[in-house]
Amino acid sequence: MSARRFLLLLWLAVLLPTGFVFAQQPRFKVLAFYSETTEGDHVQFAHDAVVFLADHAAREHFTFDATTRWEDLNDQRLKDYQLVIWLNESPARAEQRAAFERYMQHGGAWLGFHAAAYNDKDTNWPWFVEFLGGAVFYTNSWPPLPAGLRIDDQAHSVTAGLPPEFESPANEWYVWKPSPRLNRQVRVFATFDPSNYPIGFKDILTSGDLPVVWTNTKYKMLYMNMGHGGKIFTSPTQNQLIDNAVNWLGTGAAQNPVPTTAERPTTSPEANGIRVSPNGIVLNGQTGKFYAVNTKKDAVTVLDANGRFLTAVPVGKEPGSIAVNPDTNRIYVANGGSDTVAVIDGAIDRVIANVTVGDLPYTVAVNRAANKIYVSRTFSDLTEVIDGKTNAVQALKAGAGDAVASVSVDHSTYSIGYENPQATIIEGSNDQISRIEAGDHPWAIAFNAVNNKAYIANSGGANVAVIDTKSHATRLVNTGEIPCAVALDSVSGKVFVTNYASKSVTVIEGGNDSVVTNVTVGPRPQAIAIDSRDHRVYVASMHSGTITILDGTKNAVLGTIKTNKAPFAIAVNEQTHKALVLGLDGDITAIDGETLAVSPLSIPDSKE
Repeated sequence: MSARRFLLLLWLAVLLPTGFVFAQQPRFKVLAFYSETTEGDHVQFAHDAVVFLADHAAREHFTFDATTRWEDLNDQRLKDYQLVIWLNESPARAEQRAAFERYMQHGGAWLGFHAAAYNDKDTNWPWFVEFLGGAVFYTNSWPPLPAGLRIDDQAHSVTAGLPPEFESPANEWYVWKPSPRLNRQVRVFATFDPSNYPIGFKDILTSGDLPVVWTNTKYKMLYMNMGHGGKIFTSPTQNQLIDNAVNWLGTGAAQNPVPTTAERPTTSPEANGIRVSPNGIVLNGQTGKFYAVNTKKDAVTVLDANGRFLTAVPVGKEPGSIAVNPDTNRIYVANGGSDTVAVIDGAIDRVIANVTVGDLPYTVAVNRAANKIYVSRTFSDLTEVIDGKTNAVQALKAGAGDAVASVSVDHSTYSIGYENPQATIIEGSNDQISRIEAGDHPWAIAFNAVNNKAYIANSGGANVAVIDTKSHATRLVNTGEIPCAVALDSVSGKVFVTNYASKSVTVIEGGNDSVVTNVTVGPRPQAIAIDSRDHRVYVASMHSGTITILDGTKNAVLGTIKTNKAPFAIAVNEQTHKALVLGLDGDITAIDGETLAVSPLSIPDSKE
């Protein structure tokens, strides 16, 4: 350096104010694609991600652009960017897919979140399946719940600075088959911790290896399972993981050596799941009989008033939920795998009709006054209406969404769905439809017919919507985190709400709807039932395999009982004070509400 140039630089250093820096060139350029017309929670995530990434770009000196114009996925636009991100969707047009393939094959980088990698038999993009390491979507957990993740490789740039384990915020967790881990070109960075199992309220993940963050080392790419809803960016640890991934990909995605074949698993236990309903076991109050689904055996187990086995009734495939019309002694069973509703005559406990209702029937509700049966269907806005006299069925465009709970009261049927902030009301006499504002991600509903109130647990809002069913006036009452089940003591008027993430039950005084207290119960409580005659409250924790029993008068824990594996549904006979608890394997445990004695029930292995 010449003496003159040195003196000039020294002079500038003296004159320029403290903190002044010369304009810094961006380290790399990022272009994110997303859709505004896809699933609502996926749009919410995309909006949050754009804010998060723009903030990081400003602080970490890279250029960030975002667009909803998927037609910009072309050679001309992509050539200016080192990293492409898909936030909530993937391209459907052939020319966009071809441009992306060329971009990746010529050294481009890709980061995909959650639904951006969704593919199935209808996607028709074999290159993309290979790009993901062979992974094809198989099933998912539902609804979105927080889960523990394990870091597989702490030596990599993507996982730098992360703890070995952390809790990821509420998310819908995808299962892939075959597992990408089996591909020798794939490097897994984070895995679903097996301690999460079983997890879910409706779609339950029960076991198996579930990678959630990985790269196919043939490309500069990384996939993250996270990306459903508005809570993804609430974890500093997970935010660091995302930040690491963007920086790694944007700066060239240098790989550490891939583990040798001897160090890699040659087999991997497949992740599995099952669809269930909290209405998987019900009581016919007129006859005293219990009816419980056995989803794995395609049957319904019938028990007497004391919980003794009577018979097993073969029904359709994958029965999930049951409803009873005690006036006609008919039992209605939604068979999710057969697209039918089985009608059982309770006098003889035999199927007398199988009513075809369309794909994936889920909830069933009986309107006794109209003798109509309302059936929701997963992934559908249609509600199927069965005439209880003729079993004739018609589709009603109720717009209730993928209803997860339906209850009939006062000549009307109320349906709620996770993705619909409104409750849909169907008038039994003429099937007219109206709606009431409920809240953020409704999941469970209960009624007080005496004071004409509906209580809707909003799992996304940590509250219960209390609705006057006459005036439709609504107020919100705060609960714990992720309220997911609600039950009414019909004698005292108290309302009990299970809070999955807070490990508690919120007790609400029915007269003025004030919170009385919050009672600590077992971990991850997700089902509840009440014996109003002796004020026993039964709370199921599927995760720990326990039932916490509360004294509903004193709002205190009487005891915690180890029951069958993964209890998820409870029914109570208030005449005999017996509570029957249904587990994922179809096994049933009886609890004597007076003595708290537990009796595992003996159920024959074979169907009739």
